[in-house]
Amino acid sequence: MEKKFTLIQRFLSDTPSFFKRAQIFGVGLAGMGTSLAQIAVIPANLCTILIATGTTIAIIAQFAVKQYEPLTPPHNDEDK
Repeated sequence: MEKKFTLIQRFLSDTPSFFKRAQIFGVGLAGMGTSLAQIAVIPANLCTILIATGTTIAIIAQFAVKQYEPLTPPHNDEDK
């Protein structure tokens, strides 16, 4: 049986480097959009686009994180 890893351990060890960078870029983009929302000169639409784009990139890149064990145990029909 394989060792269970936490989310951060899986991210650091098994996620390909492209997806690590994509997650960091997405979170950074969303953070920058959130920070720019505090400045009155920056249009609200630009901040919304930055936040939405950043979160979308981070979510899509999260699919590359490996799952080691199924969330639910497999059902055996033979045990009936």
